[in-house]
Amino acid sequence: MRVGYSRISDQQQSTSDPLATAERELKRAGAEQVLVEVGSGTSDEQRPKFRQLREWILDGKVTEVICPSQDRLGRNLDLVLQFVQLCHLQKVKLTDLNGRELEVQTADGRLMTTIVGALDQHRSQLYGEKVRRAMESAKEQGLPVRSKLPFGFRKIRNEAGRFIAVEVDPVTGPLARQRVDWFLKDHLSIAALTRRIVEEHPDHTMSMRQLARWIESPMLTGRYCWHQNSAKRTTVVATTPAFEGLITDAEHQAILTRMQQARTNKARRGRQQRMFSGLCRCNDCGEVLMYRIIRTDLQYLRCSNQLCKRRSKAIRLDKVFAVLQYAINLHALTLVPLLNQPKSDPPEVFKLQAEINQLRAISGTEAVIQAKEQEIAKLRSLDDAAPARLIVGALRSQSFWLQEDAAINNQLHGMVDRVLVDLGERVGEARVVEVRCRTKPASAPLPPDQDNILIPVTADQIRLTLHQQELVQQTLEGFGCG
Repeated sequence: MRVGYSRISDQQQSTSDPLATAERELKRAGAEQVLVEVGSGTSDEQRPKFRQLREWILDGKVTEVICPSQDRLGRNLDLVLQFVQLCHLQKVKLTDLNGRELEVQTADGRLMTTIVGALDQHRSQLYGEKVRRAMESAKEQGLPVRSKLPFGFRKIRNEAGRFIAVEVDPVTGPLARQRVDWFLKDHLSIAALTRRIVEEHPDHTMSMRQLARWIESPMLTGRYCWHQNSAKRTTVVATTPAFEGLITDAEHQAILTRMQQARTNKARRGRQQRMFSGLCRCNDCGEVLMYRIIRTDLQYLRCSNQLCKRRSKAIRLDKVFAVLQYAINLHALTLVPLLNQPKSDPPEVFKLQAEINQLRAISGTEAVIQAKEQEIAKLRSLDDAAPARLIVGALRSQSFWLQEDAAINNQLHGMVDRVLVDLGERVGEARVVEVRCRTKPASAPLPPDQDNILIPVTADQIRLTLHQQELVQQTLEGFGCG
């Protein structure tokens, strides 16, 4: 089979459709199967079709590979030479659209392939250095630099055509705001949100991966961003907004929290929901501990990270259970007085109020003041006491620890952020070193002796006002344990 392969680094790098053009040219050159994709040429991590091509070659399904030019295989010299060597070993002919055969067996062929590959890699590295210098310069001046903006924004250019600022796009801005509302107010998952967009915004669709990255982007809050890591996550963000945003900081934090919860739930999808699934983590590597069940009355949690020095070390499940009971009981006692106190405003509210007082002395700022007042209202409406009420309610509920494992696991994820375990060298040395709750304060107390745990708290020791009892009951019913 003759296979054509091509790639581009970025879908938006050309006003035309370079992938469609490459596909037509490769088919015209005689390719029976064409593989085209978007991915960086410096590695093959984000190029599944290139990896698929290698698998076909190893399976003996390919007789010839055709590419538009050598740099379409990659801009990493080692990667290209390895691929050319693989084609030679499998007796697969490798040519470009100019008719040049890529090979490394003859002296001239290896020289030509190496020189062209080195030049491609050099060009890529030079471009990367240029981009980094431009980003650093833009960051120092507080100016935008990225050629791409999140959906919902557009560029403002000066008379010379230079990109100088960002504003909300009057066409796509309302659509972007509607998508945020669907996610936060209608509680749609990323998959459901993608389907809703296809149905209601067919001219502006996104893939699930694009949508997840877009909705987490700090630029939606009106802040410039300058750096990204290999996972396309922003690493450097301006501390203050520089243009009108689509969402508030509180909404952005709510989005990040929901996305983190979704990733945790996705990791647990398809597995039997046991009591501590996805909750306990190794103190050395941070990976989630996995169940190891020997028999019904002998169960362990162990680290399965191949790179962790505590790999395969374990802790008895009953010890974690006892420590968590102790921690939640004592933590509930510290939370009860806090629940009975009047709710105080978060620090962000006082900062916004100070900004409003300054703006009142300036004419023409009524719209800005109104936006900040709306942001204050949203901050005050956030229910950050729900995890605390859930912890107190769990202690008061006689049936909480008697539920099925899946139900307890769901509720524990609502009240506990993580349980860190030091696995030690032997099972007898394993200890719980932290129980961190989703409350303020977060750290729950641990028993002094984890081998002999006595819980000194009973439900009768907790007294709540009638108002708080009603809120606790509502919280418990929301988690299915009312």
